[in-house]
Order: sequence, then C-alpha cells, then structure tokens
Amino acid sequence: MPGNAAQRRLVDELSRVLKPGGMLYLSDLLLQDDERNRDRYARFAERYGTYGVFETSDGAVCRHHPSDWFTSLLADFEIADSRRITVATMNGHESKGIQILARRGHLC
Repeated sequence: MPGNAAQRRLVDELSRVLKPGGMLYLSDLLLQDDERNRDRYARFAERYGTYGVFETSDGAVCRHHPSDWFTSLLADFEIADSRRITVATMNGHESKGIQILARRGHLC
C-alpha cells in the first residue's frame, strides 16, 4: 500500500481488531540511499505524490519509508521494541529495513 491514507486505514483497522494490550508486528523497508533507489524514487515521485514510491519491472507498486513515518503511523500504539536490519531483496540487493513490535493501548 503506497499511499499514506491507505496505510493509516489499515493501522486503524488493526487497532480496532486487536485486543487491548495486543501486539502488532511490522516489518518494512526504509528509504535507501544508493543511486539506483534515489533515481527510481525521483522518477515516480510526481506520479504517486510521495518520494519513496516506485514501480518494479513487473508492475508492482512498492514504497520505502523514512523511519519517522512509522512513529507517526503507530502514534496510537506503544512501541515495545524496534530494530534496524539488513535484508536481501528478491532481486539480490541489500536493503535497510526496520522491524517494530507495538502494543495496542487500552484507549485505542
């Protein structure tokens, strides 16, 4: 889901169905700083209205995020743990990622 609004709706729905104290695990890729990714972010920024969104050669629309996006997206959750990771993509590239474990509050 490349759009902010769609991602917020998803997290709102996850918050709705999680019991108070329930845990949400999020794993995603962060913005990459290599030339290949910077070029494709720039190439698709106008089309999708967000830097970090891009299309793959097979037509998939993907998004890499700045790390502060998750702080905003999960504002109604308590972050129990997070870590930065390096992962191999399906095409064999190394990418920076993030994993977050967040707890639904009692007032969500």
